[in-house]
Amino acid sequence: MVDNNSEKVSAEKNLDEIPAEEDDKELWINRDMDEFLDDRNPDEFSVDSAPEKISAGDDTEGSLIDNKPEEHYVRRGDSSKPTYYIIRRLPDTTGLLARYRMIMGHVRYALSNNWIPAVDMQNYPNPYLDPEKLGKENSWEYYFEQPLRIGLEEAYNGENIILSDGDAVKPYPGHSLKFLDRKNDDLSEWRMLIKLGLIKMKPALMEEISATWAKLFSPEDRVLGVILRGTDYIARKIKGRPIPPPVDFAKSIVNAKLKDWKCNKFFLATEDKRILEAFQHSFGYRCVILDREYVEFNSLKDKVVSTCRIERENDYYLQGKEYLTQIWLLSMCNALVAARCSGTTTAMMLDNKFEQTYFFNVGRYGQMTLD
Repeated sequence: MVDNNSEKVSAEKNLDEIPAEEDDKELWINRDMDEFLDDRNPDEFSVDSAPEKISAGDDTEGSLIDNKPEEHYVRRGDSSKPTYYIIRRLPDTTGLLARYRMIMGHVRYALSNNWIPAVDMQNYPNPYLDPEKLGKENSWEYYFEQPLRIGLEEAYNGENIILSDGDAVKPYPGHSLKFLDRKNDDLSEWRMLIKLGLIKMKPALMEEISATWAKLFSPEDRVLGVILRGTDYIARKIKGRPIPPPVDFAKSIVNAKLKDWKCNKFFLATEDKRILEAFQHSFGYRCVILDREYVEFNSLKDKVVSTCRIERENDYYLQGKEYLTQIWLLSMCNALVAARCSGTTTAMMLDNKFEQTYFFNVGRYGQMTLD
């Protein structure tokens, strides 16, 4: 851990307005820095992209952006000034909700060290940023607000700057059965980040998703949410990754739960065209889907689904938007049947009101475990 004597940070949030579901709210936010945020002009809160080229300043040697994998300072000055913690992900093929989970861990870690977190998906390649826009636009801000509404321009011009580890920091939300089943225990910590607005979707996108739900379903519908991964989950068989259920087995479970839980329709969240067609063939109109592009391929041994491009305008942005829309719609369902993946973990963090849940458990690739 990096030593730091910076001031303590607080989210721009009145904790007294947060529902008292958890007693340890101050685990996340320290009130001592409320004055720091209260003194700021709200118009100065930057959510704009950083400059195309970020200057390191006269007092710093080298670049503020690098690919060193470990956490490290790139500028260290007056210790009485805030420290900005730049959250980055170096493997450039990581999917959006895997990043979402890891970013949550980094935000928690930053606040626990009294640092100001800012997510950088602008200066590091990722599947949701057109390469032509690298260094110019922050693809995190296509979909989400910055944790403390402090953007990269301000962060990279701070006196104290830390680049995060290029991988995850622990703890962060997982997809073990222990984690998913403890809906009001382990999950409650991560739900607090969302409730406090530290991981907040752009309001315009959230409104669009709510409108999509209203078009797909009527108030009388009881909807079962179903999420199934295919594509690279099946093709690559990465050690430790949860094994997706066979499609026929998944169909039998969905059919049973529709009856047992008295749901008249189900919303299917998947990226795999083969899975989609199998469910549509068996369930017809009861299988409701998002109008999006689905992936069709024979093998992804050397690729991951996030790198599969679709020939259309603005594909990098749209693939992220479609993925998020599916999962946020999933979280609005009455009940859930789910394969274990980042989308499932995210849906569980977004909603603690599922009446029933069922998680497929067919083990993990390369491990003798049913966790």
